[in-house]
Order: sequence, then structure tokens, then C-alpha cells
Amino acid sequence: MLRTFSLLLLLVLFFCSCNPFKIPEYKDFQNLRLESIGLNETTVYMELVYNNPNRLGFQVNHTEADVYVDDVYLGRAYSDTLIKVARKADFAIPLRIKTDMKNLFKNAWSAISSRQVTIRANGTIRAGVGGLFKTIPLAYEGKHELGILEPAP
Repeated sequence: MLRTFSLLLLLVLFFCSCNPFKIPEYKDFQNLRLESIGLNETTVYMELVYNNPNRLGFQVNHTEADVYVDDVYLGRAYSDTLIKVARKADFAIPLRIKTDMKNLFKNAWSAISSRQVTIRANGTIRAGVGGLFKTIPLAYEGKHELGILEPAP
């Protein structure tokens, strides 16, 4: 009974507190690598690093986003990994991006010919406490130096 009450109190604080839930802030990406290469589809792995500015920890159980490079659709990024996020701490979301190679090859010259590309991602993150999850927006846009990816070992 005490455990149920504690969980209920935590949920009320999470969703209805005086300090509303702040959306995690994007910081960086890391561990970018090719996982598989194919003629029709290639899978890219990366981890997005965020900061939790909230005084409460939470869990992320699903992330998905559409990824664009210089306004060319690269593919759909997804993660179904359960991630426990500590309060006021950084955390990483592992993502796999399945790229449509036909679309990528068609528009590859503009990306290869420039030294810098604009990467944009729009989607959602499902975050929650105690089994109650809320969908929050994921939006990112930034310029990145073009680098060569190496296949995963």
C-alpha cells in the first residue's frame, strides 16, 4: 500500500507539479557508424546525447524521428531501448537510421560537394515514470562537417 501511494505521489509530481516537465535538451551525438550496407537499405547507428534539466528522473521507452540531410530525406530513426534517466544528468539514446539508398544516391552529389551539411530530425520521445508515459517532441537542426563513416567491426 505504501509503495502504491509513493508511486502515485511521484506520478502526480511528474505530471502536475508547479515546475512543469522540461523537455530534455539536445547536446551532441556520438558513436556514429555504419551497421549494415545494402543496395536498397543501409543502417546507420548513432547515439544522441541529451541533458535532463528536471529534478525528477524518468524513463524513455521509445524514440522515432524522420532524419533529413540538406532537406533530403535520409530515413527513419528509431529506438525501442528502455533508458533510465537520472535527474539533472546527461543521457544517450541509441538510434538506428534505416536509409533508402535510392533516394540517397539520387541526391548524394549536393552533400558530397559541400563541406558542411544541415541535419534535421523531427519526431517524438516517449518518456514517463512508473509505467505512465507521455509523448514529447523531438526536434533538432544543426550544421555538421561532412566526414567519412567507417563500417562497424
